[in-house]
Amino acid sequence: MRRRSSGLAFTRRHFLRSALVIGVGSGAISGLVSRASAAPALAFRPGVDVAQWQTELRARLRSILGLPTATNGSLAARVERHRETAQYTMDRIQFTAEPGEVVPGWLLRPKGMTGRLPVMICLQGHSPGMHISIGEARNEAERKSIAGGRDLALQAVAHGWAALVIEQRAFGERARPGVKCNDAALFALHEGRPLTGQRVFDVMRAIDFVATQRDLDPARIGCIGNSTGGTVSFYAACVEPRIALAVVSCSFCTYADSWLSIPHCACGYLPGIVPVADMPDLAGLVAPRRLLIVAGREDNLARIAGVERGYQHAREIFAAAGVSDRVRLVVGEGGHQFYPREAWPVIGEMARG
Repeated sequence: MRRRSSGLAFTRRHFLRSALVIGVGSGAISGLVSRASAAPALAFRPGVDVAQWQTELRARLRSILGLPTATNGSLAARVERHRETAQYTMDRIQFTAEPGEVVPGWLLRPKGMTGRLPVMICLQGHSPGMHISIGEARNEAERKSIAGGRDLALQAVAHGWAALVIEQRAFGERARPGVKCNDAALFALHEGRPLTGQRVFDVMRAIDFVATQRDLDPARIGCIGNSTGGTVSFYAACVEPRIALAVVSCSFCTYADSWLSIPHCACGYLPGIVPVADMPDLAGLVAPRRLLIVAGREDNLARIAGVERGYQHAREIFAAAGVSDRVRLVVGEGGHQFYPREAWPVIGEMARG
């Protein structure tokens, strides 16, 4: 979701090309943005039966994401010890999400804990790969990226969580040589399965993997990500009831104040979502589970005004579901990054609650 990063510069030309693929001509961009203010077909309305509304909207979202109906294929999982420190162990893992899609990752377990461990699935945003999540920088640009709070797995394990890092499709080890994620997203749309939906499916399969590890608690699973990682965490929590807590950083906003007015990479767009529901409506699919929204006041990809409006709407839905305290917002005084100091105390409160 970052506007610019090494090798991933995203220009207006790319944005317009992406818009054309999903049926929006360059002359229609401004009109599409203005239409986003109209109530979508499945927008939440006071007085509706919340459970029935969730069922209908979740089914539509699953269809838009292009999720397979079954997720029970063989994982063919592998786990090998990679290293051990005074604070945690780290295993190299892999599992098969679906035929032809092997998901590599890392599993970190904190030492000194008793009982089954809660698990935080950690998703990197636009970056060279999952090594960012474990704090391994290979150059100065990556060191700066990690300094922006992106070593999510190390943060999680320091707070008593097992951390499961997976490589997302079109990033790092799963990128095709010479193919940027923007182009991979366009190929995916051409094939009828949005790249975001494929990434969500991998998260669902990662939860299947968690269930194979006896020391991990399948009832205490969180999903955290910044930028694109936050976007995938959000949609995964909307459709996957096994995610008890979603931590969505620098990615939650009204569509009008983000995706429809500020150029993003094509890998985060969902064809046909705007007439169905706004992002704050979709947040209601997480209730009665827990949702933490993390925002940067100066974030140039998710305007804070849209974040705050969206959060208030999400609170209305959670309140209608009888769980108004299960959605929270924390704001860091900066830009498009994660804010560990502000977020982790609230993550701890919400996980205990």
